[in-house]
Amino acid sequence: MTDLLLIEQFTTAYTFLNDHPEINLSNETKLKASNLYGHYKVVTVGKNDTAKPSLWDLRGRAKWDAWKEVENTPAEVAMQIYIETLEQANIGWNRHRLDDDDYTDYEDVDNDKSNLSTEQERMTYVSTMCYEMEEEDHNKEDDIFSYTKKGDIAELSKILDSDKVDINAKDDQGLALLHWASDQGQLEAVKLLIERGADVNILSDVEKETPLHHACISENLDCARYLYHHGANSLIKDAEESIAFDYCNIQFKEEVIKE
Repeated sequence: MTDLLLIEQFTTAYTFLNDHPEINLSNETKLKASNLYGHYKVVTVGKNDTAKPSLWDLRGRAKWDAWKEVENTPAEVAMQIYIETLEQANIGWNRHRLDDDDYTDYEDVDNDKSNLSTEQERMTYVSTMCYEMEEEDHNKEDDIFSYTKKGDIAELSKILDSDKVDINAKDDQGLALLHWASDQGQLEAVKLLIERGADVNILSDVEKETPLHHACISENLDCARYLYHHGANSLIKDAEESIAFDYCNIQFKEEVIKE
């Protein structure tokens, strides 16, 4: 069982950040050097099984990469790193000076299931660092593009069956459905869109990239392979005069093109 004192110290650490929004930790600390964000997500969520954010969501990608980098870290180790990082940041918090009101006597905690339940619930709260970095748009309505990004094949098929949409239409970012499916690694959506007649070599409005460009940049091997073997032209150049394979290493390319 996880050391409950360690849980209390971890919880108190991120609660301290939550209660002091004026504290401004650098992005180097949050995402790179000590990776507070990644270790926080390991403790409160676990492994990163979420889809990689799109190419234009730079902040989202940085968060995703930070979490992915440490996803195999044991929770106890992640908590310890989080605690030590805050202490070393000299922001006024120290595990050895917890407020008396917040400190728990752990001698009989194993016999108090409600106490443990409360502790577990508290660990789902989001620290200042995390709510600051986890901006979600809860008001956005689901449409064919959002279903494609999520890989919701049932809803995507339903809309396509209605014949009320142009399968090659683009959104306000100048991207078609097949761009998004390839970028997000939604292989089944890629297959469905191509089966329904999506242009496998459609260009984005701004960067002039094909879906294969997106699959290679995002390192979505299965999507890249499917596109390549279903008509994607790997020699098409984007606005930077780069072909899709310019964005991946030789091993990735070899896996894509092999029969």
